[in-house]
Amino acid sequence: MKMRYTAILLATAFACGTTMAKESAEETPSAVATVSAEEIQKESQFKWGGDFRFRTVYMNHIPNETGADSGERSFQRYRTRVWGEYHQSDNLFVKGRLLNEFRTVQKPDGNNPWSAMDETIIDTLFVDYQQDLFGVRIGRQDMIYGTGKVILDGTPLDGSRTIYFDAAKATYKGIEDTTVDVFGMYTRAKNQLALHSQDRNLVGLDPAYDGAEAGGGVYVKNNAAEQLPWETYWVTKTKEQHLTDHFHTVGGRLMPKFGDHLSGNLEVAYQSNKDNSAYMVDALLDWQMAERIKLGLGYYHLSADWNPMFARWPQYSELYVYSFTPTTAGGDGIGYWSNASMPHVDLSISPIEKLKCDLLLGYMFAPGKSGPGDGRERGWLFTWWNKYTLMENLLSDKDKLFGHVLIELFEPGDFYTEAQQENLASFVRFELSYSF
Repeated sequence: MKMRYTAILLATAFACGTTMAKESAEETPSAVATVSAEEIQKESQFKWGGDFRFRTVYMNHIPNETGADSGERSFQRYRTRVWGEYHQSDNLFVKGRLLNEFRTVQKPDGNNPWSAMDETIIDTLFVDYQQDLFGVRIGRQDMIYGTGKVILDGTPLDGSRTIYFDAAKATYKGIEDTTVDVFGMYTRAKNQLALHSQDRNLVGLDPAYDGAEAGGGVYVKNNAAEQLPWETYWVTKTKEQHLTDHFHTVGGRLMPKFGDHLSGNLEVAYQSNKDNSAYMVDALLDWQMAERIKLGLGYYHLSADWNPMFARWPQYSELYVYSFTPTTAGGDGIGYWSNASMPHVDLSISPIEKLKCDLLLGYMFAPGKSGPGDGRERGWLFTWWNKYTLMENLLSDKDKLFGHVLIELFEPGDFYTEAQQENLASFVRFELSYSF
């Protein structure tokens, strides 16, 4: 019954907004001939849009800490999203989004838990109120802070289908050039706003979990110094599968600018609970060699007992996220970044305006001995993103056709078994997206 009322309310909001936009256009026929549909929508109380994403993925021989590897896998993902916003005033609006993603699988045979159109979900549904000194957002929302090393993905087990948190966030803006966010989140393992629900576990470390992930924190951003913006935070995680005590993480981030061609990023965090302490370092120095060429030198370090908090997503590698052992095999779970260190060299080239190529070469090792092999060398990682825009303004002034080709290779080191070291791991993905 709850879901039926939610669907009716969303449908009514969409219908009412469309009617208001239509009536506005009918009242000013002369303007319709000279003003775009996007400008009409901008003046309306109702805004809407959506996107469609197609991905095809191939991977093979990705090693994990059980001594096995992923084997050969091939599948496609089809995601459709439609969103709507109703602006009651300049200060208050409501936003909702409906989403469906299904997959087709070639390998392994007969293994497709995401059959076509089996589940449509609400992945965004919040109320947002803003004033000069403060703002509040309550409901289902995406939350990304910094480069996403502590907070980015609230629903890691469905991949990039959704990243939402069920959360409340208050923002204080009364300090010049500074914002202070105070937030709390409680995201259940199974989506409570789903049509034809499949009861998928979205947050737990293994498929059987039926609980939640919860926590909160404070995040401060300051831009008073143009050459040295900074951020600082405290985040706690109070609920997670197998978590016996709260984790507290305090950290800071500097984003210095050394003139017109040199810039940096440095984030350092310390973490503790009653039994352990851990730390994280994420550092990058970028040199803009030419208008379309940038060279970077970086270092990423997670100590052996690091808890990734709300950041179980691919981070530096779509391939390596699969190497963290599933809990069904006695590990912490896919995407559970910990006990990993990686100095890396980055190169970004844009040979033409609508094509950007990002390359990374990193050497990975483990600060703590936990692998199936006899060493700590995880191995060499190579990633190559080719991001492109094919067309813009096809059917309207705001739509876009774009995508990417991603190639990743990983050569396992002695952190893994000799059998695992014999195979070069690979990950290839092609994406085509249309947004409107």
